[in-house]
Amino acid sequence: MPLAERFTHRVILKVSKIEKVEQHPGGEFLYILTLNTGDEEPRQIVSSIVKFYKPEELLGKNIVLVYNLKPANFRGVRSNGMLLAASDPNTSEDTCEVIFAPQFQPGTILEPEGYPVPEDVAEMCFVKADKFAEMGLCTKDGFVLLDGKKIGSDGKFLSVEKYKDGKVK
Repeated sequence: MPLAERFTHRVILKVSKIEKVEQHPGGEFLYILTLNTGDEEPRQIVSSIVKFYKPEELLGKNIVLVYNLKPANFRGVRSNGMLLAASDPNTSEDTCEVIFAPQFQPGTILEPEGYPVPEDVAEMCFVKADKFAEMGLCTKDGFVLLDGKKIGSDGKFLSVEKYKDGKVK
C-alpha cells in the first residue's frame, strides 16, 4: 500500500482556527492554544512555539492540526493534538514556521492529492507521535508534501513562506 494511502487511513489533518493563546503557567516555552476545529466543543493543544511567535501573530489564524494524535500531558496540561510546522533541515538550530492555512475553513480535513477523505474518518484511532513522524511529511518548492503528493483539499494546497524545502514536524 502506498504511503499516501496509509497516511489517509491513519492520520486526520484538520484545519483549526486559533481562538485563544495563553502562556503555559509551568513552561516558559509553551503556549496553550484553544482551537475551533469545526466541532461543537473547542479543542486545546500545547505547543512549544513561544520563542518563534508572539500571541498576536497566532490569534485568529488557521493552522493544521494533527487531529487524532494520541493526547499527551505537558507539565500538567492536556494536549489534544499537534500543530504542523516546517523547519530548516540545513541547520542544527531549532527552527519553526507554523503552517498556516488561510485558504481553508476550520473543520476542513486535508489529504494527499488524489486521495478522498475516508468514509470511516469519524472512527479512526489515535496515532502515536512517533508513528506520525515516520510518515515523513516535508516541504518542497514551498508546498507541504507526503510521498511526493501535495496536501490539501478541493484543488487548494498547503504552502509555506520560509522553509520551502524542509522537514515538517
